[in-house]
Amino acid sequence: MTASGWSPSPLAEFVLKIQTRCNLNCDYCYVYNMGDESWKDQPHSMTLAVADQLCRRIAEHAEAHKLPSVLLSLHGGEPLLRGLQPLQELVELVRARLDHLNLEISMQTNATLVDAEVADGLASLGIRVGVSLDGTDDANGHRLDIHGRRTDERTLAGIRELAAHDGLFNGILCVIDLRNDPVEVFRTLVETGAPSIDFLVPHGSWMKRPLGKRSTRKGDLSAPAPYGEWLVSAFDEWFGWTGRRVKVRIFEDIVHLLLGGEASYEVLGLGPATLVTVEADGALELVDHIGVAYDGAEHTGLSVFNSSFDDVLRHPGVACRQIGVEALVSQCRECDFAKVCGAGLISHRFDTSGGFLNPTVYCSDMHHLIGHIQRELQNRIGALAARPA
Repeated sequence: MTASGWSPSPLAEFVLKIQTRCNLNCDYCYVYNMGDESWKDQPHSMTLAVADQLCRRIAEHAEAHKLPSVLLSLHGGEPLLRGLQPLQELVELVRARLDHLNLEISMQTNATLVDAEVADGLASLGIRVGVSLDGTDDANGHRLDIHGRRTDERTLAGIRELAAHDGLFNGILCVIDLRNDPVEVFRTLVETGAPSIDFLVPHGSWMKRPLGKRSTRKGDLSAPAPYGEWLVSAFDEWFGWTGRRVKVRIFEDIVHLLLGGEASYEVLGLGPATLVTVEADGALELVDHIGVAYDGAEHTGLSVFNSSFDDVLRHPGVACRQIGVEALVSQCRECDFAKVCGAGLISHRFDTSGGFLNPTVYCSDMHHLIGHIQRELQNRIGALAARPA
């Protein structure tokens, strides 16, 4: 590809696995419950020595590529298992080492460990906190703790503490369960005060088909589209919503792409993926959900101690997420919605036949959803154009 004039886009988002164990045992978790056992080889926590070396590599990369901004996302496991003071020490170190950069730090948590003291501490660090929650009480049955107990009330209590601080609570990640009513789920999440909602389809592939995805015919647009139908119902509720404005990333990204814009992350579109995962021991990994495909799929063999982020950019697993349409199978390239769908997440394309060179297992769902949103936009624009001056 480089011989033809293509060059990689620099990395700008770094997912830090600061804690590799969790106090929940969500049955759909791609880290622990979908066949990838690599987490067992990781230390429980990222040390300050690893974080310090990581910052050196980030500073090096930012300087080499003149990056206007850098995003660090603190993930786990559950990041708050680290403890508030050790977490504060890590964030303070990162800010000190990267104080010359336009740096944004976020954290993803299940919020079950958030009380008033923790929320105060997080607010003092100037970070943004996202929370994982699947909606109504019934919708959270997948999110049990390691003792088999429900966690929704603890999560909601944590959200209330976060929301008491301006700008701290950043939004909700919600994994779709087809058995839950999409309108009810949307309304419940809005009631938390979340400024944004991100609906996620369950991770899966052609080898590990998600609930409701029985068809083995790749790219068959006539196949049932249960997740597309669920999302259409949620979109209609959001699109006609007259209450407090709430961002829903998947819907806004599809709208932007249909109107010629760009997506905000690599689930959609053909823009280059600029995210890399840093494990607790400093290993540099591909996007972590790619482990859904097979055990160890995310490994690059690189580390902050022996490799630069430019070395990561030369890895085939990064390049294939940056070359756009060239990474897609022919039937995806020829699809009317190729520039919007982008064949979805790379992990959702995997099969032992063709590897990642397949349509997404959610092909019919994405086609159904994007087509619906396109028609709704056309109707809305048509109605505006028909109004008399």
